[in-house]
Amino acid sequence: MKIKEKRKILTIFIYLLIFSLFLQSCGYSIYTKADLPFQEIYFRNVENSTLEPGLQDKMRKIAYQTLINNGFTLTSSASRVLDIHIKNYRLVTLSEIGLNTVEYQIVMEVKAVLYDEKGNKIKEFTPSSPFTTFFRTTRDLPSVLADRDLAIDSLMRDICDDMVRKLIFDKEEKQQE
Repeated sequence: MKIKEKRKILTIFIYLLIFSLFLQSCGYSIYTKADLPFQEIYFRNVENSTLEPGLQDKMRKIAYQTLINNGFTLTSSASRVLDIHIKNYRLVTLSEIGLNTVEYQIVMEVKAVLYDEKGNKIKEFTPSSPFTTFFRTTRDLPSVLADRDLAIDSLMRDICDDMVRKLIFDKEEKQQE
């Protein structure tokens, strides 16, 4: 076989491979609001059992926005009720330079519970708990606190994204208490 023929065959093979991958679409698919297991949800409560103040307010704001961004309508008359419980929050020192902490780890454990309109527990899950994030800083205390707040917001976004994924894709199973 000549080199030109080999190149031509290789080119055709590559085009066929790319086309077949395109047809398979890598497992991704688009979901619309009609594909949701339920469209309306009542986001009732965020409980903070940690000693870190204000986590419940940040979680409520981020979870509310995440639910809306994923097509849910939030209303107090919905047939599904969601409660979130922040069980654990830790700020861990990872590394120091000259007795100053320069790298931190934030660990957060969260539990979400979904109820029906009668108050029966439908589903209880922990969004891939514990979630962990890191941040580095060598600046003054106000900068450390600002970096920590940004890291907490990012961590909560990840938690809420995982929570919504589980709400949408995990099957509901009635649990008897």
